[in-house]
Amino acid sequence: MEIDQTIIQLGTELDEWFNTNRATFESQDRAAQGTALLRGFELVKKLDRLKADGMAAFAGLLAQNESISSDERVASLLRGFEFAARLADVLHDELLYTDGENAVWRSMDAVVQALDKIGRGRVALEALFESPDARVRGSAAAYLIDLVPERAVPLLREIEQSEHANSAHFNAHWALLAWERERKSRFNYLSENRAQR
Repeated sequence: MEIDQTIIQLGTELDEWFNTNRATFESQDRAAQGTALLRGFELVKKLDRLKADGMAAFAGLLAQNESISSDERVASLLRGFEFAARLADVLHDELLYTDGENAVWRSMDAVVQALDKIGRGRVALEALFESPDARVRGSAAAYLIDLVPERAVPLLREIEQSEHANSAHFNAHWALLAWERERKSRFNYLSENRAQR
């Protein structure tokens, strides 16, 4: 089962747990409340394991040594970026887990910074514009809008119009807004933050 399906399943389990136990938490039955809380803790532990596994995978991806070719490293980073884009949106859309979503976005930032130092640089993300997944296309466009606005802007507009009330929609909207107001991509903001340190 893919990680996004695992998270969707976990989100469903959390919803069911909450709906099933709402009356229990409003009651005075301490034993039933304790049992319900134990099940809730099990679900939270599952989420923590998923997060830890994902973050460990990103750390391994970024720590790859120079023994692999530039092309292999770029391909690996692109796969990591694609995974992260899907994961960040699923964490937000299914679980409203913004801390996890933010941690994954920071990992995507690190992937893009690593890409920027090898091969064709971050423009390699342009290959993800062909992804069937709007989350992946939109995330790549958010980092590349300053390099290829002629492709990124229409792509982001299409996502903003076709997706509704989900992370892909909101991410496209904010990337376009930043571009229209300041002519900046997410990568530009990262570069500014590094320079200020």
